[in-house]
Amino acid sequence: MEAFWIVYVFVIGTLFGSFANVVIYRLPQGKSIVKPPSACPFCGKRLAAKELIPILSWMAQRGRCRSCDKFISKRYPLVEFLCGVLFAAMVVYSPTLSVIPLFVLTFVLLTVSFIDWDTQEIPDRLLLLGVIAAFVWVRFPETHHWVEAMLGAAAGALPLLIIDRLVMLVVKRDGFGYGDVKLMAVIGLFLGWQLTLVAFFFAFVSGGIFATFLIATDRAKRGGYMAFGPFLCIGALGALWFGEVFIGLLF
Repeated sequence: MEAFWIVYVFVIGTLFGSFANVVIYRLPQGKSIVKPPSACPFCGKRLAAKELIPILSWMAQRGRCRSCDKFISKRYPLVEFLCGVLFAAMVVYSPTLSVIPLFVLTFVLLTVSFIDWDTQEIPDRLLLLGVIAAFVWVRFPETHHWVEAMLGAAAGALPLLIIDRLVMLVVKRDGFGYGDVKLMAVIGLFLGWQLTLVAFFFAFVSGGIFATFLIATDRAKRGGYMAFGPFLCIGALGALWFGEVFIGLLF
């Protein structure tokens, strides 16, 4: 694929990343993601067009609001950059029209990761968007059949649901939130059952490494809860891009 198109898709991805920031900030608060227009989270001043250029505006303003001079979180350009990189990676993975539902999946996984990290909740509206994209995805001839998609959804949701019920019986608290269960069902629609199992493996490994880091650095809170949604999303992307290779190495 020509470098021009990869760069072009990266730029488009940063624009979607800018919108992802709006969704991440407003959706958990029950606010409209359409209006009012974007404004400084501190002084409320509406942002001008030159302040809405992904990544570049934040850099040009040295991470500060032009009006109140308050520092704007590095998360905003980070989300924009991540979305651009992920969009570019998707178009390399699938350089056909089937990449469109993968763009939607990318947007959903990215926004879900940050919202779950902040609130330990996964909005159903984002997951519904993922379901719609998944049913578009399976209509393309180069993807798997809808039966495989249904098996993937079951392979994603049932293990977490069973673990959650077992944990509830033993320690009387949730093992996994139902948001995680529904998220894995959506991921399974895209991946099919085999790659969904690979996604679980990647998710538990990455989550385990991070949990070990928190414990080793005394950053883990006793009895605290670590959002697992971001690691499920990492596992999903890893399985999508590298799952077939991983399965080939095992078998």
